[in-house]
Amino acid sequence: RYRFPFNSKDCSGIYGFFVTIWIAAVMFKSNDILKKQTALKGERKIAMLVGITIIFMVHVFGVYWWYRNDYLLRPLFMVPPKDIPPFWHAIFIIMVNDTMVRQAAMTVKCMLLMYYKNSRGRNYRRQGQMLTLVEYLLLLYRALLPTPVWYRFFLNKEYGSLFSSLTTGLYLTFKLTSVVEKVQSFLSAVKALSRKDVHYGSYATAEQAVAAGDMCAICQEKMHVPVLLRCKHIFCEDCVSEWFERERTCPLCRALVKPADIRSFGDGSTSLFFQLF
Repeated sequence: RYRFPFNSKDCSGIYGFFVTIWIAAVMFKSNDILKKQTALKGERKIAMLVGITIIFMVHVFGVYWWYRNDYLLRPLFMVPPKDIPPFWHAIFIIMVNDTMVRQAAMTVKCMLLMYYKNSRGRNYRRQGQMLTLVEYLLLLYRALLPTPVWYRFFLNKEYGSLFSSLTTGLYLTFKLTSVVEKVQSFLSAVKALSRKDVHYGSYATAEQAVAAGDMCAICQEKMHVPVLLRCKHIFCEDCVSEWFERERTCPLCRALVKPADIRSFGDGSTSLFFQLF
């Protein structure tokens, strides 16, 4: 018989509900903090990032220490629970693990922000690519996280062998298509990281920059590492890299410049939707 470890120390079901609300609220706030730190660029303070990283890590370790029985840890390592969990307990396990792995990934992103603290030009673009790569690796792992829990839940002989096998097979088929999509997105992020050139244009020569006025239309300052877009407009690489984190068109003429690609998470953001199935 499955015994969900909500005892007098841990809680009843309502306690689990409030725990889920709490860790989700912390994760949402952490996402805002990380985005603000990313936007600060060279003004980021290492001490602040170290403090944020420590707080994130303490929060993750604290949650897993409080629920230190293996009913949370086994699915975290892709191992099905020992016993068949009731439906709402399965949801709780998945939501806690899904939230905590995002919180843990934020510590990795904080370390990347420390490494790229004074990033400019190519390094700024590389920072965005690394943050995007971490997020797509996280999305792939999160797609796999619910699998062992639902596999154990659906493989319940009390429903009858035929029905149990059928629902398990349907779920795994659905999951396979989802995972393949996440793998493709992750590989696209790896490919973007390995690309040396600027995929929405090319680096401009000094003569081209002078001919364009040597003044960036975005920051209104002298161009630093000028980039010539396909529409022939020239901007600082820092400015235009940040622009293309959100847009696909030229800042001046609105011509479509950046090809359709995977979504960028270069602003430090994390996907906030829960991966329940």
